[in-house]
Amino acid sequence: MKVLIRKIIKEVQLAFLLGFLFVFAMFQGGFVSWFLFYSMLPILLYMMTIPFFPLHNWKVERRLSDRYLQASSKIEIHISIKRKIPFPLFFLVVEEMLPETLQYQDIGKKKYQYLADQNGFIRKRQWKKVVYPGFRRHFSISYSLEHLPRGGKHQLSQVRLQIGDPFGFVETDHSFDLTKEFFVYPAIQDIKWKYVSQSLEEGANPSYMHDEKLTNVVSSVREYIPGDRFSWIDWKTTARKNTVMTKEFEQEKDSNLSLILDVDGLQQGKFLVFEAAVEWTASLLQTLRKKDQHVSFSALGTYNKHFSAQQVQFQFPTVQNYLATINQESASPLSQRMFLPLPELMKGSIVLFVITQLDGTLVDRLVSWKNQDYLVMVCYIISEKDHQTLQTQLIKSLRLKNIYVQVISEQRLISEHWEVNPSR
Repeated sequence: MKVLIRKIIKEVQLAFLLGFLFVFAMFQGGFVSWFLFYSMLPILLYMMTIPFFPLHNWKVERRLSDRYLQASSKIEIHISIKRKIPFPLFFLVVEEMLPETLQYQDIGKKKYQYLADQNGFIRKRQWKKVVYPGFRRHFSISYSLEHLPRGGKHQLSQVRLQIGDPFGFVETDHSFDLTKEFFVYPAIQDIKWKYVSQSLEEGANPSYMHDEKLTNVVSSVREYIPGDRFSWIDWKTTARKNTVMTKEFEQEKDSNLSLILDVDGLQQGKFLVFEAAVEWTASLLQTLRKKDQHVSFSALGTYNKHFSAQQVQFQFPTVQNYLATINQESASPLSQRMFLPLPELMKGSIVLFVITQLDGTLVDRLVSWKNQDYLVMVCYIISEKDHQTLQTQLIKSLRLKNIYVQVISEQRLISEHWEVNPSR
């Protein structure tokens, strides 16, 4: 209603100006007066049509170069505009209404040098362009959004078009609802998996496993799972049970691994620390599944989320979607959410925690898990600025209890290749 009233006021002002010029020419007379009236007449009539120009009848489309991307990448956006009547237009302002989820930038690993300073990640994105259509009935505009931040659903909603007269006296606009969504997954970094495995025989010394899987010691048989190698099938047991059975190897049985991410919302100011935790988790899961490692994934927050080893191996896009949408939650500390081991965890399995905070209570909980026949490992992501004496003491106390801890700070995050070595 206010917009309509504003348009009517503009029309009245233009009509008053036109009437004033006519009265002036009538009373003044002469060539100059009438020349002034007739020269201004088409301009004023053109200006009077602008407020009620039917912009809403235009056909506007938006196309995206891709819908699934990784963090720090860029997307190309194409806006196509069509109209039926070639009415002359001096200019057209095209504005993209960018969502709040895109008001950040991800510059890749370099962003982690600001792990203690979150301001380097904030970026106010705006996009607006002026084009001069003239009499053209069809024209298009392209632009790109770079350094996209992680996000499960970035939604581009409205495109705003604005036209006006050359003097800027009158103008009109219309917003087109062109909802398009695209997904930005956490970036997958090159990561080397190195850990101290449990011994294959009781009493033997621990052995280091470097990105490999032993398949020469058969411990038992189990039912076939999609993805098992053809050579693993136990034909004798299959014929006896009339069900496809595969061999289970000692290394596979020994290295059941569960990755647990702490969805901690108690450090809302540590946005980049949480992003590092998500990216580290995604990279590690991708590395392990490519090496056929039996690994499950859990996120502990207000509501726990669990992905079985089969889901991680054969339905990894589902895991990626979850990691793309996950955000810090206003949950209680991790120590209050892990009184008992998760029911999905097998006794004797390796449990790797990816955490962003550490306190005395959490140390006690981790030791309790260790005493319940779990091999506990910790990847602790913290900026060097926050790594104080208390944190060093807590880490030492975990290592004294034979809990492997790897401290991940800026220097490790910005390195070319990541390496998981919790024994350090």
